[in-house]
Amino acid sequence: MTNAETYDWLYSVRRLDRQIKRKRVKLDALRSCLIPGASRYDVPRVQSTPEDKLEAVYLQVDELERQVEELRLRLAETINAITDAIDQLEDENEATVLTCFYIGRQSMIKVAAQIYVSERTAYYIRKRAVRHLAELMDRA
Repeated sequence: MTNAETYDWLYSVRRLDRQIKRKRVKLDALRSCLIPGASRYDVPRVQSTPEDKLEAVYLQVDELERQVEELRLRLAETINAITDAIDQLEDENEATVLTCFYIGRQSMIKVAAQIYVSERTAYYIRKRAVRHLAELMDRA
């Protein structure tokens, strides 16, 4: 595995997390359409189409819930695979940096503070750790 592929694999946690958040926002918007207060009762109801719009919204909500659950399962599997790979690193600082940054989604400033180094050193450790992780993945 190249360094670029390793970075891409590690960033997949953040990508999946963003996808889940976007779908949840859309899901919340659709659910708000189902709240009784969203319907207007002061206007006489005239059916302009034979289909019920609420049923279509329910179907969209169900589909989005299914997609979110699938993404959550993929996220959990990805986190487990990455954590298993990181656990193989010999250097504790490298493992901590990768775990905190990619799995814990912490900023590099916070990661650096956790291992008592400068932010620049934390970036260097991350780069070295990714290189070592790529080498480990090639051997596996």
